[in-house]
Amino acid sequence: MKTRSALILLLLFTLSISCKDEEVSPQKAILGKWEFVGIGNGRIQAPAGVKWYYEYFEDSLRLHYQSSTGQIVKTKYYWENNGFLNTEGTTYKCVFYRDTMQLDYVHINAIFMSSFFKRIK
Repeated sequence: MKTRSALILLLLFTLSISCKDEEVSPQKAILGKWEFVGIGNGRIQAPAGVKWYYEYFEDSLRLHYQSSTGQIVKTKYYWENNGFLNTEGTTYKCVFYRDTMQLDYVHINAIFMSSFFKRIK
């Protein structure tokens, strides 16, 4: 009986270690396509007619797709030493939740300080 209890405890311990979420760096988490879904200081949904998304690549290339015009704009992005994202001269703090990304302006005083994106799979 003691052996069985010890094996069960060992199994539970092993499972708890192997099931922990691995923390992903922002440099990896940002890669892929992100659809714009809202803007605001809390969270305000984007108007129905506004459709655009960013696609981030490992080589620091960012594509900005504008559905209304069909235009694709290529820009570069980089990570500052403090961990902030810089693109087109604007610095952002990136916060990631499962399949949602929040970009907060860092050095700008704006009416809406945050933009919200949902990952496109």
